[in-house]
Amino acid sequence: MNNRTMIAGKGTIFRGILGLCAALICAGALALETQVLDETSPEIIDGQRVPVFGHTLFLGAFKDQPFSGFNPDYRITVGDQINLQLWGAYSFSATLPVDPQGNIFVPEVGPVHVAGVKNDELNDLVLRYVKRVFKNNVHAYANLEASQPVKVFVTGYVNNPGLYGGFSSDTILYYLDSAGGIDPASGSFIDIKVLRGDKLLQKINLYNFLVEGTMPALQLRNGDAIVVGPRNASVTIEGAVQREAQIEFTGPYTQLGEMLLVVKPDPLANFARITQVIDNQQQAAYLPLEEALTTPLHPGARVELVRESDIKSISVKVSGELNGPASYVLPYGATLGDLLKQINYRENADASAIQLYRKSVAEKQRAALERSLDALEMEVLTRQPNTDLERSAQSENAAMIQKFIAQARKAQPRGQVVLANNPNAADMLLEDGDELVVPLKASTVSVVGEVIFPTSLVFNERHTLEDYIEMAGGFANNANQDELVLLHLDGTISRIEHGDFDRRLKGVLRPGDEIMVMPKIQSSELQVTKDVTEILYRIAVGTAAVLSF
Repeated sequence: MNNRTMIAGKGTIFRGILGLCAALICAGALALETQVLDETSPEIIDGQRVPVFGHTLFLGAFKDQPFSGFNPDYRITVGDQINLQLWGAYSFSATLPVDPQGNIFVPEVGPVHVAGVKNDELNDLVLRYVKRVFKNNVHAYANLEASQPVKVFVTGYVNNPGLYGGFSSDTILYYLDSAGGIDPASGSFIDIKVLRGDKLLQKINLYNFLVEGTMPALQLRNGDAIVVGPRNASVTIEGAVQREAQIEFTGPYTQLGEMLLVVKPDPLANFARITQVIDNQQQAAYLPLEEALTTPLHPGARVELVRESDIKSISVKVSGELNGPASYVLPYGATLGDLLKQINYRENADASAIQLYRKSVAEKQRAALERSLDALEMEVLTRQPNTDLERSAQSENAAMIQKFIAQARKAQPRGQVVLANNPNAADMLLEDGDELVVPLKASTVSVVGEVIFPTSLVFNERHTLEDYIEMAGGFANNANQDELVLLHLDGTISRIEHGDFDRRLKGVLRPGDEIMVMPKIQSSELQVTKDVTEILYRIAVGTAAVLSF
């Protein structure tokens, strides 16, 4: 490693819920269309559709969590408050400020110089001074009551430069977040300076925190300045990596091996496609990964890691209304159309509602769900109320959200790839381990969720949604009666509002449908009710199960 490497020494509730909505793809399926980022997205820098590494760092609400608690390495400074208690033959209890000379004044003992003493050594120091005067039967206990309030300048390439208050023990993440975070389009995540007057106190590289979770321990003072430098040169790493990103570096060039310390490669990646401009000439190379690791990368280079496989064939499971084998072995690169040409349907098969399930899709949905639930849980547990009324309401909401999180963690995304209404579905490449299900032509409609008797009923085109609900015993007490979800056999969905329950929905309500009656959310906060209701709908559709709340 050299100084081009960006690792040091080597060169509120609602965002969580909305993130969870994105985690489960609508209808629990992967749409065949590629999602296109809007050109105004903050993730798009210099026209590139790969996000800047670290662009989500300041969505964690660091500014809402100032730290004034016990830090053993914190050094006492002027203005700190020391809680002192003496007992035994002599009693005294008070909170003493550290005066401009760095002392606290202890009655009968005199000034005790504590400035610069580490927090975990404070009690022993004070006790030694006390024992010089009181030889026997007097005990002492001293602890830092609070770190010193300070005001710190935050400037440079942040969204809202200014003077921000906090504690001397707060990290720079607190102050950067207070200033709106680093502007990913123009600011640097690796060139951050902490200044005290005209003296450089510390240089900070946030890649250390993003990758390894390490942050230098700083003790800030009034008037210190945190300065975010301009964005450095970068390279774009995409393809078979765990997270595509634009990565900053210093110096005239870097190497792929150094960049992969920041964004980790897929274990199966074995080739790299490198495109870059050198001496005003665009150059491209396709190299084995071992060779590409030491290839110089210049500013603006794009690297795509590739999984080149020696797999010659794939196996696809098939089940349902068809005659023939339960698995088909196809050439690597075979399409859905290639498989469908080999299938022999039974007479009662519904070929229009073929279902395709993919393990990789289910794994991505599961991983995204877990990340979102973890973030949501962290935010719920760390949110600070301002009043007793808010504290009571938050306690109820937190219990509700945690119950929801516990249930949501049990949800198993199906990984369905929706094939319906897409003329290009037959051209989709199959993956090894795909499972194709050919359903029976259905003649029933299921009613599930918050009804008295969840059941399946014979489909009758003259029946309305209201008729089916009544035949299932009617709505349960906890039912949301404002809207229903229809989960169709082909994986598509329809959401029907209450005003249409008593209409005959010709072509919308079809044999094989599941009528999903969702639970009604009870919350003291309107926004919580709205967001959790929406996520419950998405989880139900993505997993074909209705969660109670």
